[in-house]
Amino acid sequence: MTQTPHGSPPVPARPPRTAQLRLLLRLTLLSLGVNVADTVVQALTGPLTLLPGMEDVLRVPWIPGGGPAAVLALYGVVLTTALYALVWFPLREQMQWGWILGLVFCCLAVLGDVVDLAVLLLGGDVLPALSTAALVAVNVLWLVVAGRPGVRAALR
Repeated sequence: MTQTPHGSPPVPARPPRTAQLRLLLRLTLLSLGVNVADTVVQALTGPLTLLPGMEDVLRVPWIPGGGPAAVLALYGVVLTTALYALVWFPLREQMQWGWILGLVFCCLAVLGDVVDLAVLLLGGDVLPALSTAALVAVNVLWLVVAGRPGVRAALR
């Protein structure tokens, strides 16, 4: 291995960013947006069952309505955004571990959302079921695109 003029080892060249990787990055952001929308729809339309006394604990005066569903939705959106960031930033830098983490998170999300979709359909909740179905569709598309050879070729 040759040394650079400053005595440090050379930095390996990054593979070119492929069209499939750019599509995967866009799908990651789309999935985040659909996930946030699904959370809002379910918070506004879905029933919320809490243990007795928990409503007072989860009431926040600065949230409109201050209801527990709004507080839990806000916490869910913050946590979800952090998990998407754990995937999106490494993918943007073309790091393979971000792709692997994305596959794991996406598979778990699809499994959980399919169960959620079945429960919503059995309960007759049409609007939350539609938003969850959209989320499942985007995440399945993410998995399909993530498996393309052009994505793996762009990772180091």
